[in-house]
Amino acid sequence: MVDISFGGWLKRQRKVLGWTQEQLALQVSCSMSALRKIEAGQRRASIQTAELFTQAFKIPSNERSAFLKFARGDWQSASALLNEEAPWRGPSSRRSNIPTPSTSLIGREQDIADVCEYLNKENIRLVTLIGPPGIGKTRLSIASAQQSPLAFSDGVFFIPLATIEDPSLVAPFIFQALGYVETKNKYVIEQIIDGVGDKQMLLVLDNFEHLMDGAAPLVSKLLSACSKLKIMVTSRESLRIPGEWLYSVPTLQIPKEDAMIDMEAASDFPALKLFTERARAVRSDFSLRADNIQTIASICTQLDGLPLAIELIATRIRLMSPQLLLERLNDQFVLSADGMRPETVRQKTLNNAIGWSYNSLTEAEKILFANLSIFSGGFTLNAVETIFFDNHAEKTIPELIALLSDKSLLQRTLDPQGETRFTMLVTIQKFAFDRLRQVNGESEMRNKHLAYFLDLTEQADKETHGPDQIKWMDLLENELDNLRAALNWCLSSGQTQYGLQLFAALAWTWNVRWLPSEARNWFYKLRAMPNVGEYPKNYARVLNGAGLREWRTGNYGEAYSVLEESLAIWQKLGADEDLGQAEALNRMGLLARWGDSDLDVAESYFNRSLAIYQIRKKTWGTAWNLFLLGGVAIGRAENETAFSLLQQSLELLQELGDLWGIGRVSQFLGELYFRQENYKKALFYFNQHLLNDEKIRFMDGVSVALANLGDLHRIQGDYAQAEQYYKKSLTISREYGMKADVVVNLYDLGLLALQQDNYPEALRYFIDFFETARTVHGEKKASHFFIGLAAVAAGTNQPERASILFGAAQAIPDTTGKRYLPFDQTEFERHIQMARDQLGVETFTILQARGRALPLKEAIAFALENQDL
Repeated sequence: MVDISFGGWLKRQRKVLGWTQEQLALQVSCSMSALRKIEAGQRRASIQTAELFTQAFKIPSNERSAFLKFARGDWQSASALLNEEAPWRGPSSRRSNIPTPSTSLIGREQDIADVCEYLNKENIRLVTLIGPPGIGKTRLSIASAQQSPLAFSDGVFFIPLATIEDPSLVAPFIFQALGYVETKNKYVIEQIIDGVGDKQMLLVLDNFEHLMDGAAPLVSKLLSACSKLKIMVTSRESLRIPGEWLYSVPTLQIPKEDAMIDMEAASDFPALKLFTERARAVRSDFSLRADNIQTIASICTQLDGLPLAIELIATRIRLMSPQLLLERLNDQFVLSADGMRPETVRQKTLNNAIGWSYNSLTEAEKILFANLSIFSGGFTLNAVETIFFDNHAEKTIPELIALLSDKSLLQRTLDPQGETRFTMLVTIQKFAFDRLRQVNGESEMRNKHLAYFLDLTEQADKETHGPDQIKWMDLLENELDNLRAALNWCLSSGQTQYGLQLFAALAWTWNVRWLPSEARNWFYKLRAMPNVGEYPKNYARVLNGAGLREWRTGNYGEAYSVLEESLAIWQKLGADEDLGQAEALNRMGLLARWGDSDLDVAESYFNRSLAIYQIRKKTWGTAWNLFLLGGVAIGRAENETAFSLLQQSLELLQELGDLWGIGRVSQFLGELYFRQENYKKALFYFNQHLLNDEKIRFMDGVSVALANLGDLHRIQGDYAQAEQYYKKSLTISREYGMKADVVVNLYDLGLLALQQDNYPEALRYFIDFFETARTVHGEKKASHFFIGLAAVAAGTNQPERASILFGAAQAIPDTTGKRYLPFDQTEFERHIQMARDQLGVETFTILQARGRALPLKEAIAFALENQDL
């Protein structure tokens, strides 16, 4: 008996199965260095590792004892336990015609493992890899079959069916692939059944979709007659026969749109790796670098991570730079791009690949498929039924949608609320839109789309202050891409009235949920349309929304400008449109209270707005103004009046079921109790405030709630928890562009550092605070800046500087409405006393007077220079 090396066998077997050392090492839980030594014969496998080898290589249970001896280096004893030569009934004894691809398969490790798991389960005998054109079904089937030969001792066979048009030819193709010799006077299917019998065999039927009706029964018959046969099918739709298990092949993972990607993160996205490898195949000097990674990521994201699209577009890198490639990713460029010469014409371009599916559709399916291209970001069944209610096809809209989904031309997904949505891959949508344009159907379909979403948005606007506000805001958020598409259509088609109407109806939800910067861009575009003046009511509503947005983000000058324009329009429109005027007055009050800190002017605006809402019996407007008048009372330290007004507001908001409004009242009540040092009740209301705003995803409110909780923990000495709350608040404020909140966050962090005598941190935060505050409030926050820096100077043995800055702070009356907490006032006084003690009262007073006499600009310059600690 010839002695056989286990290491040599192991290495050969691993390569036959297409496994790397790393992949096998992971399966048997050993290091790569240990595996290399085993393969080189320098080390024996441990008992535990040998056991795991039996699992990895699917060794039959009656042969495991012999295999373990073989793996442990004792082939002589192993062979004595066998009736015939083993190792290990290897691939050489099995027949296979699995093709060897000429390019590497990237990013499919998990998919291969999942498919192999299906194939290895005894109760699964038919696996269909399903997905849209270009998703990589064929490559995944080949790779999965290559890793499965040990489970099929009688062979693994690949049968390509793309070139067959007649379903009756499928059986002869299978027969030929199996290498059988035809017998006369017997049907081919019967000869296949006789030949396969009870053999353990895997058939891979590739590109089955166009043969479905005629050939699906053949698959069912083979599985019924051959008990150990398994079949893997690749198709754009399911066979829908008993025993079928579907595996939906996903696109390659891609970065989120507009996400910043660095070189370290690139390995997390197989789409980038595929693009890079295919690009290098046509241009040897190409590589993924820090200066092109963002562009490549954008290309892959725009192609939805579809492998065929990425491969075809990547080959264009030999002709142009990545940036130029990105700029040219229009419909025709993507659909017509071709790469290497493929085996079939239909894989040469995306247009051909998708056209293969399109040409198999019925006329009704083709029409709906093209019409669906107007949606952006997906759609609901209800939207399609409503927009295309005049469908005259024999099949209903739901039936047609189901057919398109079954053919992988639509993807079925779930929205965050668990409701079904349908989407198209970008490349498929481009193809569909091209077909819509060919029949001159774009304008009609876009107008229907606009009408539907305008109606939906106006209905949502009526519901956003009631008990179903979360439901309606969620609905609009799910349709945000469609709303953007509708706004774009209004702009490009010159439909000013509908554009203003749609944007005005979105204003409140945009204020609560979405980034103000995008809303600002839409506002400028709509405002620039030549005939906005012809629709004064809708235009004024848009101005009201813009005023609220600019106030929230600290752009007070812009807010005043648009609101003054709005008020002028409402006054011209007269008493019939007084609710619009009430809204504008309310917004002006917000600016007076939290922009200029002019409590008297703010109170006047709120009372005028309140009177209109009360006359018109509008509960929400009444509640909102009562709440804001409570805020004026807080500013005056009129606590009893504030409590009364807030309670009235709260009762009305609870009656409406308005979580957003309840969150606002909870915020003010928490702040009142906090000032009264009733920390238990303050914590209750701050937590209620945070909970409500997290539920409705009002990030401005979440930021404020976190800052208030930071104050509460700081004043009680829990500095670590306070810092966490402040930093979370700062992150949100920056992300959503809320500069006024950023100002507060930075100052709070400066105070926190000061209390812990961490003067370098305090200095950094106070400087950041003032630089940010100047963009929001001008120089109005200078007194806060001076007193903060005075405390830092006193704590770092700079008493002269501290005295001058303290005097400069005293010279500026606070006009911003930001009152120091008594706790913070005590902290400032502690530090200033340190400077007074060092200098003596007389010298301190002289320097203090010098600081008080400094003009504001000179005081600021003094504060910003000589900051070394």
